[in-house]
Amino acid sequence: MQGPVAAIGIGQRLQHPAAKLIGGLGQLHGHPTSARCVASMSLYRRQRQLQARVASAEAVQQQVQTPGVTQFKFVCPICLNSEFVVHSSPNPYQQCSCQRCARTFDAKSKYLDLTLTSGVQQQVYQQKMWQGTELFRQPLISFVYERGWRQNFANVGFPGPEKEFDMAMSYLAPAQGGILIDASCGTGLFTRLFARSCKFSGVVALDFSESMLQQAQQFFAEDPALLISTPIVAVRADVGRLPFATGSVDAIHAGAAIHCWPNPQAAMAEISRVLKPGGVFVASTFLTPFAPLGELIGDKIVRPLSQVSLDHIILGCALTYQISSLLPTIDQCPPSMGSLRALDQNETVNP
Repeated sequence: MQGPVAAIGIGQRLQHPAAKLIGGLGQLHGHPTSARCVASMSLYRRQRQLQARVASAEAVQQQVQTPGVTQFKFVCPICLNSEFVVHSSPNPYQQCSCQRCARTFDAKSKYLDLTLTSGVQQQVYQQKMWQGTELFRQPLISFVYERGWRQNFANVGFPGPEKEFDMAMSYLAPAQGGILIDASCGTGLFTRLFARSCKFSGVVALDFSESMLQQAQQFFAEDPALLISTPIVAVRADVGRLPFATGSVDAIHAGAAIHCWPNPQAAMAEISRVLKPGGVFVASTFLTPFAPLGELIGDKIVRPLSQVSLDHIILGCALTYQISSLLPTIDQCPPSMGSLRALDQNETVNP
């Protein structure tokens, strides 16, 4: 009687349905029946195979509704003329060369670099980056972004990624079936949600931060659902100089990002340039306390209140930006954009 006992013991230790089934049969009939054991295991395997086929068929059917693209098209960020074709999910990414500009753009193992300075060694002039831009290029910030940082957005009114995704999808409905640009994608939180929805033919994870894109690729690799989802391509680029042809993009999403852009006006102009006629741009960002009032009585009346009252605004993991004044170039923007702007030299950062 060692057979059934051993089978029951294995089932209890490993919690394996097949082992439990074998043990139960042996107990029921009072003796080990190898033929019934083999038949039971064969039945179990067939059930698992059937379940796997059904799940695979459902995934394929969902993909058929929105076929994935096999290639993504970009342009040289300098001349906006030379076209680059990148195959979906290349590994590693390949360098892109523009003969007109005599420039070869770098390709890392995790992303394609299409920034203006990609492929050149800056020896004479070093562009001074906005402090907010440099902050999000730090590996530590990229590591903690989905491990506590992003969750704190709920304290200032963000409903959470899943709800924000649903809200964005309601606006993006006219662009479904096309290619979506997830601008300032960060660690790819929304990129993954868009790809898993299989509502778009392709998703471009775009960010200026190298460490954010590297962390995003790590999350992509750890998500098994992305193996059968919409194709994703990761690109490092400046939202103020998008590497896309004019009128070529179906939709752009920027989740909790506008306040991080050094020049929102230039970014808006670029977004308008690359979107197709009827294209969709959906974004969320931080608002000033007076933004709702501005919608009622007018931004011009509310703007002085925003300038005087905003001493501190808490973003993410309790990093505090002290705001002293507004940039002159922000006059035409509503308070929702003007108050949460780029830090200039007159502003300080309090840890």
